Amino acid sequence: MNTQAVLQSLTLEEKVSLLSGTPDDFTSIAGIPRKNIPPLQTADSISGIRPTEFDSSLTTACFPNTACIASTWNIELLKEMGHELTNQAKLKNAQIILGPTINIQRDPRAGRNFECFSEDPLLSGYMAAAIVNGIQSQGFAACAKHFVCNDSETQRRYYNVDETSHGRTLREIYLAAWSFLLQRSNPAGVMTAYNKVNGTFCCDSKDLIHDVLRGEWDYKGIVMSDWFGTRSTVESMMAGVDVEMPVPIFRGQKLITAIKNGDVSQDCIDASVSRLLDLRNRTKGAQSVTSMTSEIIPSTNNVALRLAHEGIVLLKNENKALPLQSLHDLKVAVVGEYAKKAVFTGGGSASCNPQYRQVPLDLLREAFPRTESVSYASGVRMRRIIPIVSPEIITTDQGQKGVEVSFFNAGCDHPFLTETLEEATINLMTRIKPGLVLAGSHIKMTGNLVPKTTGTHILALRHSGSFTVEVDGIAIFTGDAPDITTEQFLFNLRKLESRIEVPMEAGKSYRISVIMNSRKLVVGEPTPYGLTLAFEEEYHESQAIQEAVDVAKSSDITIIYAGRSEQYESEGFDLDEITLPDNQVAMIKEVAAASRKTVVLLHCGNPIDIDSFVGDVDAVVNMHFPGQEGPQAMVDILTGKVNPSGRLTATWFKTLQDWPSFGNFPAEKDGNGSFVIKYAEGLAIGYRAPVPAAQIQFPFGHGLSYTSFSYANLTINLDKSSMASVLKVSVSVTNIGSVFGKDVVQVYISPPERTVDWRPSRELKEFTKISLYPGETKNISIDLDVTTFNSYWCESSRAWVVDGGEYGVEVGNQRIAFVI
Repeated sequence: MNTQAVLQSLTLEEKVSLLSGTPDDFTSIAGIPRKNIPPLQTADSISGIRPTEFDSSLTTACFPNTACIASTWNIELLKEMGHELTNQAKLKNAQIILGPTINIQRDPRAGRNFECFSEDPLLSGYMAAAIVNGIQSQGFAACAKHFVCNDSETQRRYYNVDETSHGRTLREIYLAAWSFLLQRSNPAGVMTAYNKVNGTFCCDSKDLIHDVLRGEWDYKGIVMSDWFGTRSTVESMMAGVDVEMPVPIFRGQKLITAIKNGDVSQDCIDASVSRLLDLRNRTKGAQSVTSMTSEIIPSTNNVALRLAHEGIVLLKNENKALPLQSLHDLKVAVVGEYAKKAVFTGGGSASCNPQYRQVPLDLLREAFPRTESVSYASGVRMRRIIPIVSPEIITTDQGQKGVEVSFFNAGCDHPFLTETLEEATINLMTRIKPGLVLAGSHIKMTGNLVPKTTGTHILALRHSGSFTVEVDGIAIFTGDAPDITTEQFLFNLRKLESRIEVPMEAGKSYRISVIMNSRKLVVGEPTPYGLTLAFEEEYHESQAIQEAVDVAKSSDITIIYAGRSEQYESEGFDLDEITLPDNQVAMIKEVAAASRKTVVLLHCGNPIDIDSFVGDVDAVVNMHFPGQEGPQAMVDILTGKVNPSGRLTATWFKTLQDWPSFGNFPAEKDGNGSFVIKYAEGLAIGYRAPVPAAQIQFPFGHGLSYTSFSYANLTINLDKSSMASVLKVSVSVTNIGSVFGKDVVQVYISPPERTVDWRPSRELKEFTKISLYPGETKNISIDLDVTTFNSYWCESSRAWVVDGGEYGVEVGNQRIAFVI
């Protein structure tokens, strides 16, 4: 496609039509087929390429979450991952992969931290660049997100980050991650954040997009809004946002009018259209018209497994708890629901439906010569919402598994449509039934429920509108429409849930009937409309803990699967606290007291406050959300088949109050009623914060191994022969243990004792991952550009400057000084 020739052939209306998503779906950038300009299909995310149909259940290869892959510190492996993501994108007919997400992990309560890389901007930018390069080497496009400061979900569409682009905090932390990304890659797209910075919505910010991103950094790719994230017609165009997603609310006729009125120039429109035409040229090899499908690809699985192997972090390992020894004679107790129902991913747009679901308990038993060596207790329940009623215990009047759902328009006593659903859940937000008129409509869900046990059970609804629940013809429960946003309807299911306790007898049939009304229509976005019937039979927590204690007593070692799932960590909401639920903590402590040795495996995307039980257990492992190969990877590490080599990409402080951001998260209302986030900690984020070691549970970069490494012979050479001075850092690393292992060589720079402005005591400036056999030594050499890596942002001169003085280089336990 000749960009200029095509541009000249387009009418104004045609040009404008290209600058938004298509009204026909939720995920593609509009094209003009009759001009041979195809639409551009987008798809979330780097954790797994989701189907482009919004509510499709089609499976995909599920990779570990971003915080996990970042914990590999392995640039080359992430490039491989990017390559494999394109194999999945082909199967989903997508040309643009929406990711990676490179917002900073500022506070451990942030709901989307699991899909971000790190608290450190350099590590974030470099790891993101590796994925971008892998994706784009195959002719696909990566769209990095969210530019900038989208590090909280609470009021994310409205809060203002009270910082300027000329301040050190934005320049050295939040914008720096993007700068490092662009130094090492050229992402085809950048997605703006919902929030404001310095009082202006990011999608309207000429300062951030036009001046910094496109001006200072010379970025040539497209800029798109987040979904329903555009706030204006003129301002967003003039700032440099090329595409409004997912539909033209502020573009379309409004933009045509603005152009004719002279508020937006023709040159501005042509520049955006040209960038979009160039993107089609860039991705023409990725265009596809086949049906979406899912295919298990061995090379993809291999990369997913290796990512989990290298991303899982061994946090604590005392009393030779791991790896498990003498498997033939060892008796192992496994505790926790997650051992039978694995956690693969976090929630929201970074979640995906795995192609297969490994069962950790089964894999662990397969690793032992005698399966009876492994006993199991489910322990306490580890869920935030009530599970959907099982089709095994509910049937329609015709005896089919599931429920019957009828749809009624306003004022009608008879349904215009009735259908049977095996799973008792329906979402009409993006797929309205033909013939259904939303306003004033209602739906009715019925089924015959037969509980397996006698007790006081929980009947629950997740609903968008007001409702009435009847049991055997008697109304037992009514409720109003929940106070929710469209995003909360999609992501925060607990906020939709209403519960009631109902005494029931085992084996007896109860006719359940639910009527739910539609809610007031939402302007500018899809209106939430959905209903789920959920059910949970009574259980006794003390009995569940006792069963776990009993299996622990009869075993040599107990492995507890604990932590959080996508129900706790997700797009759409932030956490209220970072401790585990009380029932999990109680179970861990009681089991540890009864067990000879105890290993706790934590699923999480955020750091967890483990201070209440870390001293009671022998080993702690951060499993993250490890993807569809994660259960196998964890068993490989437990049994010693694989030596753990993950390193933390965020500091684990001991308690929430120890975090530098505590007290300034999430957004709060100011005196004018607007939501504001203050980066009161400034540069003192994560490991940069000057806090006592006693407040830190596990430091940034921490991770144990089954072997040991020795660092020696650190030398530096300041080479001033080239235009830019280069600091050559060399060090030798030896595996002094008895097994093969991998280590991460982390290079930090310390500033002079006296500086013009405050600077962190050390900052990560480069890293590399190495593999060593027992007794093997490798000599590592790393080059650092002195001007780039010793500079800081001067607010008064609005430029990067370098202080003279004695700097320090730290690698492992080695330190050496040099003078500038």
